[in-house]
Amino acid sequence: MTEPERDVLSSRIADCILGQHESWTRRMFELGRQLRADGGGPIWDLSLGNPSLEPPQLWAQAIVETLRDEPTGMHRYMTNSGFLDVREFIAQREGERYGIQGLEPHDVTMTVGAAGAINVLLKSIVDDGDRVLVPAPFFSEYEHYCANHGATLVPVATNPDFSLDLGTIAAAIAQDPDSARILLINSPNNPTGTIYSAAALDELAAMLGKLQLPRPLWVIEDSPYRDLVHDQTAASVPSMLGRWPNTVLVTSHSKDLGLAGERIGYLVINPEARGRELLHRAVAFCNRTLGFVNAPALMQRVLPKVLGQPGGRVEVQVYAENCHKMAAGLRELGFEQPTPQAGFFLFPRLPASLRASLGEGGDVTLTHRLREQRALVVPGVAFGVPDHLRLAMCVDPPVVDGALNAFRAVCA
Repeated sequence: MTEPERDVLSSRIADCILGQHESWTRRMFELGRQLRADGGGPIWDLSLGNPSLEPPQLWAQAIVETLRDEPTGMHRYMTNSGFLDVREFIAQREGERYGIQGLEPHDVTMTVGAAGAINVLLKSIVDDGDRVLVPAPFFSEYEHYCANHGATLVPVATNPDFSLDLGTIAAAIAQDPDSARILLINSPNNPTGTIYSAAALDELAAMLGKLQLPRPLWVIEDSPYRDLVHDQTAASVPSMLGRWPNTVLVTSHSKDLGLAGERIGYLVINPEARGRELLHRAVAFCNRTLGFVNAPALMQRVLPKVLGQPGGRVEVQVYAENCHKMAAGLRELGFEQPTPQAGFFLFPRLPASLRASLGEGGDVTLTHRLREQRALVVPGVAFGVPDHLRLAMCVDPPVVDGALNAFRAVCA
């Protein structure tokens, strides 16, 4: 786009799609498409968290049953919050999962994925100039979601192992209590795979409870990876939903059911939230007026037939094996990579020797060098933490081998 053509767009959007504000993830994804077309050989694409596993067979069966058996009118408009019987199912399931009493169907809103839910909540809660505090590293699209609604994303440093640092959270709130509106946490985390522990969340809730703030501080908990825990014997991923009253849990089934393109998710409001009824009304209103209107009807109908059933999710072990194989290979090359806990991302830190030789912007430089080996990754700066790389391990196993060979070539 030439400079004179910029006037067809808003200045903010022009800045987002041109230059440094363009999404690194999407940039590398598009580059992968170009490389595939050049005939130069296979691509080792670890850039985009696009699930490689197909949805479970049970999902396909449920689609057929739903289309065959559901009553006339299932494809018409519905209440903006979604089908009541589906929300009853979700409310019961989430209440049992987290031991929450009093969770009702109207605490649930079916949404167009977790991204839609976050945008609906931001539109409902923030005013221009409000701050959204986000532990770093974080999903890079959060910054755009905040900007959509006039809020400012404020990165908050975590501990070296990427666990929550309560001191930095408290300091960020105290910097301007009047504008501190939302703490947006993502556990299991994209890009690190870190699960915030129950003890850490207990301490966070206790800390928030001691604050004297002019307005309620909301916690939005984004949890689309909670059913992709690598250790299947582990307890359920801890949540703030039962720990802090002004919490809204957001999730989707893009990852655990492999339905990223179907855009089905939901949000759950803690029944003890301040202004609970008003927030219900606001969320329904914003779901409609942002143009989502309602979550996809067919996907809503299918969820109760699949969730919690045997064979009702993708084979998590495939992603886990990819992660652990790549993590071991990177450690041999000197990268700092903790044992991944959940999801399908790795976030290794560059070896000290590379950080010294490449200097500032080393993660970007290494990204370009890997691209020359036809391996695509995303630099850590895109997630608020430089000197790291994000690797999406939701790929076929041969891609892991090819990418490791590319790393060996550039790190030799």
